[in-house]
Amino acid sequence: MKVAMIANSNHNMNSGVSGTRLAIAESLRHLGVHVDTYFMDDFKVFNGGILDKIIFPWKLASKLSSWKDYDLLDIASGDSWVLSYFKKRPAIVSSSHGLEHLAHKEILEENRLGHLPLSKKYFVYWGGYRIWEVSQSFKRSDFSIVLNSEDKDFVKDHLGKEMLKISAIFNGIPSYLLNLHLEDLDTENVSTIRIAQVGSYIHRKGITYSTQALNAILEKFPHVEVAFMGTGCEKEKVLSDFNPKVKERVAVIPSYQHSELPRMLKGYHIKLFPTLSEGFGKTLVECMACGLAPITTDTAGPADIVTDGEDALVIPKRNVDKMVQALVSLIEDPVLLRQIRHNAYRRAQSFTWDNAARNRLDCYKRAIQYLRS
Repeated sequence: MKVAMIANSNHNMNSGVSGTRLAIAESLRHLGVHVDTYFMDDFKVFNGGILDKIIFPWKLASKLSSWKDYDLLDIASGDSWVLSYFKKRPAIVSSSHGLEHLAHKEILEENRLGHLPLSKKYFVYWGGYRIWEVSQSFKRSDFSIVLNSEDKDFVKDHLGKEMLKISAIFNGIPSYLLNLHLEDLDTENVSTIRIAQVGSYIHRKGITYSTQALNAILEKFPHVEVAFMGTGCEKEKVLSDFNPKVKERVAVIPSYQHSELPRMLKGYHIKLFPTLSEGFGKTLVECMACGLAPITTDTAGPADIVTDGEDALVIPKRNVDKMVQALVSLIEDPVLLRQIRHNAYRRAQSFTWDNAARNRLDCYKRAIQYLRS
């Protein structure tokens, strides 16, 4: 089988969409599939911004002759709709990395609450035309792949896709994060508790609520330290959201090499994941694999990954009080912290790229069959 994996993001192993697709492609190659990857870098006319994103589906269609040797095109959601109108084309799989419709819903709620101002451009493109493109791509593709059960139900119920032509497939995590040594927690002698929030410092990741909760925790517990890793912003932006009295116990790491994550998380105990919208929850699983006990919101993605009270503490999104309560529970109960850590670590071991690739390959075969029939 010959497959082209296409996304309108730039080629970057350390970024979300492109890094995920590169990892899937490599795992598919290990299964004997010929995979070529294409990114915005291969098609952009301008600087890779919104103009290039708008013309991206049309650029793909203009290259129809380039795709004739492929059995299947795996195209990130929103960009396959133009190609789908051509009869003489390979099978098309529309792949979501987090359904835009659900993310848009949470963005609108943040705007309504006064936490996130939105420009007119947002409503024209991201909250308008782009949503339409994604809908059309899912409706017209031969098969659709999403990351969680809520996204799958949405595609079926709201976009009219047949259930037989949709599959929810978890992503994996790199092999260097699997089967790490898990240091046991001495429940009788825990001198410092360290909390990590890993990921972009943006509203969608729940920073409005986590900073409130963490301020309260740092003021209450002088033996607690917090780190924000991979924020993608300056240290000062994060620290400005904290009380001056506790800032010295807040570390900020704007970026890091992904392979360094296990070393960086050594000595940390709790992973705080206050996200408002998530397709999968990559950093959640990665931190679980590194031995952190997760506290996560009940969003799509995480809701499929963890079980409340077993391998995580699950809280309602936007609920600062519940977040504080969950943090206090793990800080004050080392036995519970140890239990959640161990269960989360074991759960994370199942998220391999090999499993993700095998499930995806099955979807590819079905997509080709549907096109031929």
